[in-house]
Amino acid sequence: MNTAVTAGGAITFNCGSAPVTIAVTSAITVSKATVVDGAGLVTLDGGGTNQIFLAASNNTLSVRNLTFINGKAPSATDATGIGGAVSGNWRSKVEVIGCTFKNNTAARGGGAVAVWTGSSLTIVSSRFSNNVSWYGGAVYSLLSPLQVINSEFTNNSTVLQTGYGDGGAIGTDGASESTTDTVGGSIQICGTQIRSNQGNGSGGGAYIWMYPPDQATIDRSTIESNNVVKNADSQGAIGGAMRISNGAITIKDSSFLSNTSIGNGGGLYLDCAPTCTFTNSTFYANKNTAGWGGAIFSGTSSGQINMDNVTFASNMQQNTSGNALFGSAVWTINNSIFLDNSCANSGTGGHVVQWVTSSKSAGSGPCISGVTAGDPKLAAPADNGGPTYTMLPGAGSAVLQAGASCEATDQRGQTRSTATCDVGSVEVP
Repeated sequence: MNTAVTAGGAITFNCGSAPVTIAVTSAITVSKATVVDGAGLVTLDGGGTNQIFLAASNNTLSVRNLTFINGKAPSATDATGIGGAVSGNWRSKVEVIGCTFKNNTAARGGGAVAVWTGSSLTIVSSRFSNNVSWYGGAVYSLLSPLQVINSEFTNNSTVLQTGYGDGGAIGTDGASESTTDTVGGSIQICGTQIRSNQGNGSGGGAYIWMYPPDQATIDRSTIESNNVVKNADSQGAIGGAMRISNGAITIKDSSFLSNTSIGNGGGLYLDCAPTCTFTNSTFYANKNTAGWGGAIFSGTSSGQINMDNVTFASNMQQNTSGNALFGSAVWTINNSIFLDNSCANSGTGGHVVQWVTSSKSAGSGPCISGVTAGDPKLAAPADNGGPTYTMLPGAGSAVLQAGASCEATDQRGQTRSTATCDVGSVEVP
């Protein structure tokens, strides 16, 4: 394999029809454009002591249909300490397709896969479990664009060290090579499941840090049962699902379910620069135990947050039903549901249904002035079609045909009548 990689080009294996495990006893350096395809039969094992692939600066590596286990990056906090299984150096291009990563570790970032400054990282149809690092338990990208498509992250974590240990599954620091350019880059997570990961400090599932005009998009994804705890300095524990900061943020057709923090933002901790936009998304049973914002907390640098056709239900603040939304942003909320939730400050907008089951009223803490009090009669999150779990309104729900100027489709991708439509993330046929 070393000899083949030295020559570069497209590499396949001739090991027979049965699965095979190959021990990698030292990092395999890629110095020419290389594609390595294991056809779903090959496992590369770093033995808990060795990094597996290292793409040298200005090189391209694509790994496909391989399993990577027990890779370990060197114990360093510079570029050598990233990517326990697959690492891309300066201005590299790394592509991961149809791969599985288990039990890989790194000292600096990306227990499984990482890239250094000025690179690009694309991950498609891949699975990450039980990977560990200081920053981004499974994946880390530094000053580089990142695409994650149709992939799964479960039980990845960051380790407690002095300072932070952010992003249980994914950690980013900027999306373009310069923090001061006027072009920016993008972080895109689409069709992806991020479940049961743990961060230390910020972002149980992911910590996405950007530099304007960088942009982040979360699309058709499920972020569920992630957790963030305090770091080694007993600080943080914010953003149970994710912390996303310092760029333009778009979240659409996604579900945030049962994520937990100690501090602010049981679901999301946001710093919008300049705006955050939410459409057709569901926030259910997210909570913090000693902070503010059961579903979403907006930080001091947050700008404008716009919401249309979003459902909030049973999110908890300080272990009691309370504010779904909290923070200093300017909130504009339309065609949305708040069930057993309130808001710390009223925003502007219209066609918002708010209901507190225990008092059979809109309750206190209206999310906009002039909310409509009515029982949405929502079922628990379930597979109602589409890529994510949603909460379906029942017969006689107050949200049916109560909206106007809604999104063209609902969270499931079903077409709406935009003129007269159902409030919340789901349109009932």
